[in-house]
Amino acid sequence: MKHLPFYLMLVFFLCMACGEEQGDRALVKGTIKGLGNDTLIVYGADQMFDKVDTIYVKKGKFSRFITVDTLAQTWLLFKDGSTVPLYLNKRSTITIKGDTTHLQRLQIEDKGENHLLTQFTTAHDTTLTLALVDTFITHHPTSTVGFYLINRYLLGASTADRQLVKPLLDKLDDDLKHHLQYLFITDRLEKEARADSGSAVNYFRLRDINNNYVSRADFSRKWLLINFWATWNENSQRLNRTLYKPIYQELKKEKIDDFVLWGISLDIDRKAWREAVRKDTLEWNQSCDGKGWLTEPAKLFDLRNLPTNILISPDGKITAYNLTREQIEDKMKEQKEKKKKEKK
Repeated sequence: MKHLPFYLMLVFFLCMACGEEQGDRALVKGTIKGLGNDTLIVYGADQMFDKVDTIYVKKGKFSRFITVDTLAQTWLLFKDGSTVPLYLNKRSTITIKGDTTHLQRLQIEDKGENHLLTQFTTAHDTTLTLALVDTFITHHPTSTVGFYLINRYLLGASTADRQLVKPLLDKLDDDLKHHLQYLFITDRLEKEARADSGSAVNYFRLRDINNNYVSRADFSRKWLLINFWATWNENSQRLNRTLYKPIYQELKKEKIDDFVLWGISLDIDRKAWREAVRKDTLEWNQSCDGKGWLTEPAKLFDLRNLPTNILISPDGKITAYNLTREQIEDKMKEQKEKKKKEKK
């Protein structure tokens, strides 16, 4: 009995330690019908969550603790490339229900941001409009979901419509105007405005698969198509095999040397990246610095989704985002015809 106080104290400190450890984690659990035995990837939408985590699914069910420092918007990535927004916060329990045929209608519930977003998507299962975003922010000026809705709206907004986003940002609570997402959006609007006017690309460099540096300057006086991808994004890997590889082979066959490709991976695991490059024989320029979404070009171009491609002109200016196969082939034909004329 004389050791009882010691053991009680030991149990107390162990409980305290366990409580602190769990306090820095979010519990993500649920059931998604049709998912079977699979894996889900969780990655950050901003610097609040700068890592990649894996959720293992068995018979459609899953339960996973994820360490998180503060409230952060992340993406839940499925193998087909579909992404669903997911908010993580310390001490939160998040329950997800739904099925694979309607991934964009998953019921994601907690006592915070996920609940607000689920309420919104359930009530407004339509094309997102500026008015809907305005209404949400007016009623929830302190919610970071407003940032997600603004970014989603910007994906389909015209140049003129983008100008209407600034008044929405002004409606946000003053505390949110110091948030990284606020700074990202305002910076994005500035970059898009410069891109629309043919802005020059800032200098950046990355190491290639042979550990040599590759920079924009290496492609001066050439059309450069940068394709962003990652081994954890199945859709971008598929495009490497079905779109960019055939394009590279055609460029090589036709000896078109003024139109080049540069693949930039957002992988954190450089070993997995190297294996994918070798397995799929991706022979064009390939780079990865292992920083994921925090890699310099991803921040420079304000990258939000994979796969993404960006066309840069010979004088180093952004010409277009997310070219289709037809647009890329048209640009190749243009360069091919130009080369024929130069030979005459």
